[in-house]
Amino acid sequence: MLDRVNEFFGEMMLTELRGQTFRDYAADRGSKGGARRDLEALRAAINHYHAEETLDMVPKVTLPEKGEPRQSWLTRSEIAKLLLAAMGWVPVSCDVATQQPNRWKRTGWRNPHLVRLIMVGLYTGTRLTAILNLQWMANTTGGHIDLDRGVIYRKAQGERTMHNKRKTPVKIPPRLLRFLRYWHKRDTTIDERGRSVTLRYAVHYGGEKITKPHKAFRSIRATAGLGDDITPHVLRHTRATWLAQAGVEVEQAAASLGMTAEEFERTYAHASPDFQQQAANAF
Repeated sequence: MLDRVNEFFGEMMLTELRGQTFRDYAADRGSKGGARRDLEALRAAINHYHAEETLDMVPKVTLPEKGEPRQSWLTRSEIAKLLLAAMGWVPVSCDVATQQPNRWKRTGWRNPHLVRLIMVGLYTGTRLTAILNLQWMANTTGGHIDLDRGVIYRKAQGERTMHNKRKTPVKIPPRLLRFLRYWHKRDTTIDERGRSVTLRYAVHYGGEKITKPHKAFRSIRATAGLGDDITPHVLRHTRATWLAQAGVEVEQAAASLGMTAEEFERTYAHASPDFQQQAANAF
């Protein structure tokens, strides 16, 4: 993030920063949301330096306006197609009316790491980076999965997180827990000394840590017949929407996603079956 900021601002003095400078950066970045996140990081860096060294002048960082919360989410049928594509199934025919796949055969490339990513993302709403850092035991570099307690701890030991990127623990749904136990068993072998050895990361590719699953995800997305707006982050929105549709208590739903009740209500309350029901039936 700061690499992008440094490319634009690196040769400037703090006294040169103006509101128009930040607007120029947003235009150059081409994404208001991305520019806002970058400039928030720049503001944090400036404020941190000021707190440590004391600046004579602290520039006011002008941020682009917040965009509307994303509303994309997947239906159960779409999730099923995405999982089929990840398991190597390809469509052999499509529905005439909808042009969506309706018959499949297993002849394609298999992506078991994406199956794990999709299942963990869907059933816990964990953000992509946190999923890729999940490990089978407690550590200081990422979260971990406690199969005995049935809890995913999304935060590394001793890790500090931003207030808007909280990594609260999440109770593992029973359906996902069965898969996690199976995957843990698959990832465990016995070495020549008779000791049990388990791979480090829960979501991995050939035992190695995954850094960028986007290319493979785009491939299965195309096979499943889904649009370009479907990214791994949509799995988080899908879980939140399904929780709202199921009428789960706002506080519990928000806590499982690592967000505040206010954030959950603002973004997902409309999906609840009880949304404005009392007001609608008032008279």
